Amino acid sequence: MRFSVLASGSNGNAVYIEYGETKILLDAGISGKQLQMRLQAACAREMSDLTAILVTHEHDDHVRGLTQVCKRSHASIYMTEGTYASLPDKAKLDDESRFHAIREEQSFTVGDIQVTPFAISHDAEQPVAFRFDTPDASLAVVTDLGYVSDRQKALLQNCDAYVFESNHDTDMLRAGRYPWHLKRRILGDKGHLSNVDAGYALIDILPESPVEVYLAHLSADNNLPDLAELTVEQIVIDARPRLAEVLKLKRTSRQEATALTEISRARV
Repeated sequence: MRFSVLASGSNGNAVYIEYGETKILLDAGISGKQLQMRLQAACAREMSDLTAILVTHEHDDHVRGLTQVCKRSHASIYMTEGTYASLPDKAKLDDESRFHAIREEQSFTVGDIQVTPFAISHDAEQPVAFRFDTPDASLAVVTDLGYVSDRQKALLQNCDAYVFESNHDTDMLRAGRYPWHLKRRILGDKGHLSNVDAGYALIDILPESPVEVYLAHLSADNNLPDLAELTVEQIVIDARPRLAEVLKLKRTSRQEATALTEISRARV
C-alpha cells in the first residue's frame, strides 16, 4: 500500500491511498486545481485515475473540491447517509447514482482494499474515520474527533501507519485570539484532539512493530510542528520506552503533499 497526505489542516484535508490498481481519495478539502497539482507532484496521478472518493464528513475543509473531483473522474463516492444529506449546496453530487451509503463498522471493499469506517465524535452529521487493510499493510486515518474511545482504540490496533490528529496545544489555544465559543468547541468532546490527547491515545494503540505516525490537522494558530512532535513523542515513549526504536513521527502540511510512502509488513 502507498499513500500521501495531500493536505492536512483546518483549511483543507485530503489523503491519497493506492494498492495495485485501486486508487482512493479520502476527502477533497482543497480546490480541484490544488488536488490535481498535488496528485501529480507527489503521486504522478490524475483525478481521472481515481477508483473511489471517500468523505469523512461534510465540513468545508473536507469537501471544498468534491464537485470538481467528481467532474474530472468516474470514481464511485462513499460517505454516510448523514454526511450525504448534510453536504453544502456547492458540494452536492450531480449524479446521485455514483453515491454509495456506508455505515459505521461495516467493512466494504474498494478494488483490492478493505475499508472500515467507524464513528467518531465531532460536530458533524454522522462523521466517520477510516481504516484501510490489504494483505500486507494497514493504514488508519483518524482526524476531527474530540476524544478517542476504547472502541476506537480496539479498531485501530496493529496498523503499520497512522494519520492521526494532533490539532492544538491546549495552553496556546486557551491564551490565543480565538473567541471563547470557538475555543470551547475545539476543546469539547465533539471538537479536536490536542497534542496531549493524541499522545495518550497512541499509548494504547501503537503496535510493538515498526510504525509511522503522521501528525495531522495541526492548527496554524494554536500549535507548532516541533511542539506537537515533542509532546506526542515524550508522552508515548515515557509510557512505552520500547517504542523509541520503532516509532517514526512524521509531519503533514497545508501547503504541500507528503511524499508517496509505501508501507508493507514484508519490508520489516
